[in-house]
Amino acid sequence: MYKWKRFAALIVMGSLVIGLTGCSSGAKSSGTTPSASASGSGASYGTNIDPEQPDRIAEVYGKVKSIQGNVVLISEMQRQQTAAELSAADKAKRQAEMQALSTEERLKLQASQEVMTGKNITMTVPVGIPIKIRGTGSDGPTVQDGTIASIKVGSVVNIWTEESDSAAAEYMSIASR
Repeated sequence: MYKWKRFAALIVMGSLVIGLTGCSSGAKSSGTTPSASASGSGASYGTNIDPEQPDRIAEVYGKVKSIQGNVVLISEMQRQQTAAELSAADKAKRQAEMQALSTEERLKLQASQEVMTGKNITMTVPVGIPIKIRGTGSDGPTVQDGTIASIKVGSVVNIWTEESDSAAAEYMSIASR
């Protein structure tokens, strides 16, 4: 019984990390805080720690298989429950549980939640787009500026695509692991 409770807690904590760091978007660079979703549910996508992040869910979520120049091949992954779908109490509980894990336990949990769809996506990363590196510090989620060189094979990425060209990235965030 204890093992199942611990396993369930690990699953919840892993979902928290993914939800808080990866499967979300915030407001455009207008400097405003994230707005409510278009559906009127009152849930907002993303985080206000990066105002450059687009105000919608990323179109591409997956693990980098290869990178040549500015062309990235991504193995698409299924999305876990996002932070926008959780109540404030659930978010706080999930964050506390994740912070209680050791780095090794957290990485193991994250790896166990990576469910591949079997679909590969080729993306062009134009020069000059914002590339951000997401992480978790002692004070919570962090975002740092990155470059095309920050994209490594095995990195988990969220990519927002251009409306006029779904094969070209508009904004990219990379999970720091």
